[in-house]
Amino acid sequence: MELKEIDFENYGKCVQLSNGVIDVVVTIDCGPRIVRFGFVGGENVLYNDLERKYKMQNAFMDDYYSEGAACYFYGGHRLWLAPEKMPESYFPDNDPVIYALLPDGVTFSSAKQKQNEVQTRLEIVMGENSSDVMLVHSVKNFSKDRQMLSLWPITMVRGGGLEIIPQNRVNEEDELPPNRVLTFWPYTDPRDKRLYIGNRYITIQHDSSNEKPLKLGTNNALGWAAYVDRTYTLIKRFVQSDAAYPDYGSSYETYCNGDYLSMETMSPLYQIEAGGALRHVENLSLFHTYSDVSPTDEDGITHYIENLK
Repeated sequence: MELKEIDFENYGKCVQLSNGVIDVVVTIDCGPRIVRFGFVGGENVLYNDLERKYKMQNAFMDDYYSEGAACYFYGGHRLWLAPEKMPESYFPDNDPVIYALLPDGVTFSSAKQKQNEVQTRLEIVMGENSSDVMLVHSVKNFSKDRQMLSLWPITMVRGGGLEIIPQNRVNEEDELPPNRVLTFWPYTDPRDKRLYIGNRYITIQHDSSNEKPLKLGTNNALGWAAYVDRTYTLIKRFVQSDAAYPDYGSSYETYCNGDYLSMETMSPLYQIEAGGALRHVENLSLFHTYSDVSPTDEDGITHYIENLK
């Protein structure tokens, strides 16, 4: 794995990691954010908010953090903490990041959140000759009390693609208890034309002409979701545990508007003891693909996913 410091877009100083197959760029002047992920020499699958269009800045932020405090989304991949609360969840991580080398990766530690009494860290592990990266997210509780938290990694991908979320499989041995949860946020219209809810899959076709926000969550027991674009497919994998999750039991959530789509996993809700820590692992896999997938063709989706190489 090769590592070097570079300037990337308008994010300032960043660290670029590459194994010759894929490369990742991570901000160190702020964040951290993974602001690029793609095949070497290829397009960036992540959305970059170069205009700083998406931010949280209001009187609650002023009172809790400091006057004028702003939480910039920045685009790319970030780690937040759930349950979502205003202003606690919107820590303005605009300070430099400390990074350290590992035998097979790099860790990026954000500034300590004084008001929330936590500190988050992102570890990126990249194997040889692979188009996969493992992301290890962690948070440490620096308070004197227990805190109930869930790790909430968010991957903002650029628009134009199709998101595929698997529905939980039928348990033919026991069909009495329910096995699928679908959570809608207040601004979400279940009749939204971008959204298809099938028996085996939920799909969202991103539409840049539709700026209306859409967000939903599900108890994704199969532990994966895909984003299919013109020349690539991104698979996000995680493990759902038999534990309590935020947002009515959602282990996977997604949000989209006219600019981007977010693929979001959640860790279980844990009581973190004073001085304790929590980890949550994701794997991102990238594939060269050139096929169109119909949002409503569930047989076609199954064939497409099973034949990814």
